[in-house]
Amino acid sequence: MTQASDSRDSELAASLSPEASAAEGSSTCPPSADAQLPKANEGTADLAVLRTQVVNALRDWYVMALDSIASLLDGRFLQQPPKDLWLLGRHYDIEVQPGEQGWAGGYPPDVIDDFGRLIWCTYRSQYPAIAQSDFTTDAGWGCMLRAGQTLMAQALQLHHFGRDWGFSWDSALDEHVRRRQLYVGIVEQFLDDYTPSSTFSIQRMAAMGRQFEGKDIGEWFGPYGTARILRGLAHQASHEVSVYTTTDGVVYLADVCEAEFKPTLILVASMLGIDRVNPVYYPFIQASLMLPQSAGIAGGRPSSALYFAGFQGDELLYLDPHYTRPAVARREHSSYSQADLATYSCANPRRIALSRLDPCMVFGYYCATLESLVDLRSRVELLADDGVKVIMTFDNGHAPEMALPSETPASGVDTANTEDGQQALAARLPETPSSGTSTSSSRSTSGEIVLEADCSEEEWVTEL
Repeated sequence: MTQASDSRDSELAASLSPEASAAEGSSTCPPSADAQLPKANEGTADLAVLRTQVVNALRDWYVMALDSIASLLDGRFLQQPPKDLWLLGRHYDIEVQPGEQGWAGGYPPDVIDDFGRLIWCTYRSQYPAIAQSDFTTDAGWGCMLRAGQTLMAQALQLHHFGRDWGFSWDSALDEHVRRRQLYVGIVEQFLDDYTPSSTFSIQRMAAMGRQFEGKDIGEWFGPYGTARILRGLAHQASHEVSVYTTTDGVVYLADVCEAEFKPTLILVASMLGIDRVNPVYYPFIQASLMLPQSAGIAGGRPSSALYFAGFQGDELLYLDPHYTRPAVARREHSSYSQADLATYSCANPRRIALSRLDPCMVFGYYCATLESLVDLRSRVELLADDGVKVIMTFDNGHAPEMALPSETPASGVDTANTEDGQQALAARLPETPSSGTSTSSSRSTSGEIVLEADCSEEEWVTEL
């Protein structure tokens, strides 16, 4: 397999622009190693680049061969792909009409453009050694941390941009400049160093993993440990986006809505089977990626972490962190070029069958407002009402181990789950509008929050 030349790197990132062409969107992925290399000892640096190029090419061949063999064994190799595709809550009809030619790469330009805007975090090398270790790369052990970074990055893009955005790197228009600066600011939070703005760097994640999980640098992390690390780093930095985690599938609203609500990424860690995902959970996995709050899923195949952003039929679209590139050198915020950050995007969606997934995964949901949180609850409960096996529920109180001291009397009864506690929470949730106005939440006379599903957009449920 031939590796794309360095000139293709800049073309990959062109998908960040709404003006990107279909040809640009079909760039080979992964891109070649980043050109930003240390000036000292260039011979050693060139050798390292050559080695990563060979490893990445072998990885690319291995994944393609593995996916092809699996498709053949599953009887999907010669089947026509379903025409419906979902990508982080957005639906695309990719059916080729009679007389029309297919698209390069198998997807229409708008899908390639949307997928290419995802921030892709992968293995990096040639960065400063992680504290208390000699590791200058996370290749071989950091794939789940990188999948978690990718999930967090999508939440930050939803926070700053929503789902409808794009910019041109060369445009001087104020809105394009603003979006470009925001995009660079998001990527900087994942650069591989100890700079304060690198909130979720691999160095900080590994250090937090030692504190939370007791793991030495170089040990593999699981989905739940990664979720806890993201929550700890966001809390440590007083981040503008709060991170809430749960492993029992219960989202305690009093914990999410404490004091004043702030934009929140909800991470639900779950194990959906033993060796493989139990098929009973397939509909929920698909429905989760149809939700407007979806920030994706960090999971993978056995012993190999991936980030899932959408699905087409019974296959999930994913980004693979198992490609090693040199760390991007930090520079002045306004000095990054399109080529500098090209390796943080990928314009080649790959698919993996639901039947091949590892059962351990973390589901991410970004709620910008209280109304968005209420809507998420409504949609999940609507799924449950329609017979979908859901992995999460909502409770108005505090988690037992997180109950506030003032709300836990000597008897051990958590008043957050009593009528008074529910009324206190209700005061922070959206008010019930006057009669004749539609709402996704209301409060019963007992003080309990009752969420009524607004089904004006329930096509996303019936599509299943």
